Amino acid sequence: MQIYIRCLAAYNSGILHGAWIVASANIEELQEQIDAMLKRSPMPNAEEWAAHDYDQFPNMGEHPDLEDICDYVKLVDSTDLSQDCLDAVIENVHGNLNQAREDLERVIGVYHDFREYAEECADDMIACAESGTGISEFLAQYFDYDAYARDLQHDCTVLDVSGGVLVLRH
Repeated sequence: MQIYIRCLAAYNSGILHGAWIVASANIEELQEQIDAMLKRSPMPNAEEWAAHDYDQFPNMGEHPDLEDICDYVKLVDSTDLSQDCLDAVIENVHGNLNQAREDLERVIGVYHDFREYAEECADDMIACAESGTGISEFLAQYFDYDAYARDLQHDCTVLDVSGGVLVLRH
């Protein structure tokens, strides 16, 4: 995960000077990388900077708070979800990292589509109803999977991700 930081003094003078910095969970590390780029600036006493590009990192605008960058890195480090799934959760809460953290606790899993998840839930319930009586196959043939999936979707948040959907319980 990297962020392209540009020196604004140079940029405003028509000179493109900047550097890719490695996103870090340590605010001092981030500041050191930015300070090193500003020190190499062709403009004397350069102090102001802006983020002009993001690589494998959500766009936090031109003037991200370094603490927000650190919080995002910590969030990535705390989950086993793919970058695509994590980005979907964050986008769903409009960049609110605190809400994203809470939503990650509600993740059920990634499925090809919501119907696959609903079928898995229904099959589990039917198997529980069996209780050793051998009626699960009998019940399954009469079960309306489409209606169940439609109703179950009201109890979940479903986010599109590459290869399927990410399902979170409400």
